[in-house]
Amino acid sequence: MDSYECKIKRVLAENKQDYSEAFSEFLLHEQNLPQLSKLIIELKNRQLRCENTLNINEPTAESKASEVPEKLNEIRHGIVEIEQKNEKGLQDEVFESNHKSHSSLVLNEKISLPENIDLDHHFQGEIKPIAQDIQHNDLTEPLVDSVDLGINDVDDDAITTIDAKKPTVENFDPISSENSAESPLEQVSSQNPTATLISDTALSAETEKNRQEIESVFRRSKYEDIKFQVENARVGQSYQSKIIIISHHDASEIRFKADSFCFPDEAFSFDEDSQTIQGEPLQSQEFEFTFQFSVAQEMRSAHCRLNVIADPRSLWKVLEPEAGQEFAKQHTDKAMIDTADYKIIAASRRGRSHEHAGTFRDDDFSITQIEDSSWSVLCAADGAGSANYSREGSRIAAEIVQGEFRRYLTPDTIDVLNHDLEQWQVGSQRAETNEIAAKLNQQFHLVYYEIYKSIIEEIELKANQLAVNPKVFSTTLLIAVICKLKEKIFISTFSVGDGAIAVYSENNIRLMNVPDGGEYAGQTKFLDRSIAQEFNTRLKIGCFADTNAVMLMTDGISDPIFETDSGLSNHAKWQRLYAELDPLMQIESADTALLEWMHFFTPGHHDDRTMAVLWNKP
Repeated sequence: MDSYECKIKRVLAENKQDYSEAFSEFLLHEQNLPQLSKLIIELKNRQLRCENTLNINEPTAESKASEVPEKLNEIRHGIVEIEQKNEKGLQDEVFESNHKSHSSLVLNEKISLPENIDLDHHFQGEIKPIAQDIQHNDLTEPLVDSVDLGINDVDDDAITTIDAKKPTVENFDPISSENSAESPLEQVSSQNPTATLISDTALSAETEKNRQEIESVFRRSKYEDIKFQVENARVGQSYQSKIIIISHHDASEIRFKADSFCFPDEAFSFDEDSQTIQGEPLQSQEFEFTFQFSVAQEMRSAHCRLNVIADPRSLWKVLEPEAGQEFAKQHTDKAMIDTADYKIIAASRRGRSHEHAGTFRDDDFSITQIEDSSWSVLCAADGAGSANYSREGSRIAAEIVQGEFRRYLTPDTIDVLNHDLEQWQVGSQRAETNEIAAKLNQQFHLVYYEIYKSIIEEIELKANQLAVNPKVFSTTLLIAVICKLKEKIFISTFSVGDGAIAVYSENNIRLMNVPDGGEYAGQTKFLDRSIAQEFNTRLKIGCFADTNAVMLMTDGISDPIFETDSGLSNHAKWQRLYAELDPLMQIESADTALLEWMHFFTPGHHDDRTMAVLWNKP
């Protein structure tokens, strides 16, 4: 079969003008070339079987050398008789001479040839190879193909066309090993150009007809292996997909028949105008649909598979923690403080990872509005997921923050603080402003340190009571102390761990903490005694004129929204976040709305979520 593939390639290369480029490329395709070779072999086998039915005995290898000269002599006598007949005129007598010449073309085995033998094929296909073999004295090779007279059924038109050639005896040179390699038929043809032209025209027409038939067969089979594909659908999401052709075919040639599409799910249909599959899948499944398409003026049928992916949210389980555990905590919590100038809203909810595992919420928060003042305290704590009692550690931290600032922010203290803030010039670098900032920072440093020590002591006390390591209560801590004045807002912050504290305005974002990251994703620092050595670096202070809100959140919200620490500095992301929150802040039950909002789904982010917002009213 490999030899036929090489011959096909050579024929196409040597006869480029006879075949279109598209046809040649198609035949040389890595899948079609072997198939064509198999087809040629099968046709050849069928031809041999047909010849064998004529009961023609093939000469043996030993007798070929002796039979060839004798057959050539007989052929010469036949040509002489044809020449004599042609002197009288046209095709009728030529046709009779053809019969007489056939009567003389008898093999040594006394085989009778059919009357409709194709002399063109006989001379050109058989005599020339024999003559060439004799000329080169190559009688030692098997000559079965050369001696075969190629007897086939040929119609009368073919015989007439062939007999129209007018051979001349005068120029007929007997074939021998010493003579020219030109065959008798070639010599005859050279003496009768008209007959040669007729024969060549007939052969060219027949060749073109055969080429077109073969090309049409392969053109039809070209589209049998078209492969289609569509995009995956998702439950609960509108679906629209083009039918993609993934095999090597031109999509522009294909048009789908709309009413032929058959879907096992009624949620899907085919839109003829857009040539797309559309639907609203309600359940996850995988199915096969059928359809018809037109190509090259043919209508064909096909099938394709469509996969409907389940809504990831539906795969999450919601399990309750085992009963009787220490430090049980509600799965959600919310709170809101509404004042004349602003609202303070906070909410916290158990993450999907905790719901799926049947564990408690580890986050906690507290919000405080000091009575008869413009001072507020926001706090959020995120218990370490790997610590068994971190939910209690976060609760202890949030509770102590609230209690300590209630004790610190007395009316007298507030009066002193307010007096200092009145002298703070926003944006000024004057010495007086810097002295006030340093003084306020020192005062809050003392309060934060007392809070820090109180939390550590309380955690260690709990750990001693349970005879466990204090690390099982590990938690982060975010604190923002805010004073809302008429023309400015003051804020002092303290942070340990990840999460974010930010002062947002339409034109700016001011980060008031530096998140602690670990060596790996999700790692951070927690409150422990080592924090004392770097305590000063964890405080920030500021006074700003243009603010819309102060936002404080654990990493369960900051990570899916901002993704990276650099993302926290992206003002556009904060704008999008505020655009989502602002409408929620304006409704009466803003805390409930915030709690529902933070149940958003982001793949890969399923931790507890806690957020506290001081939102300035318009």
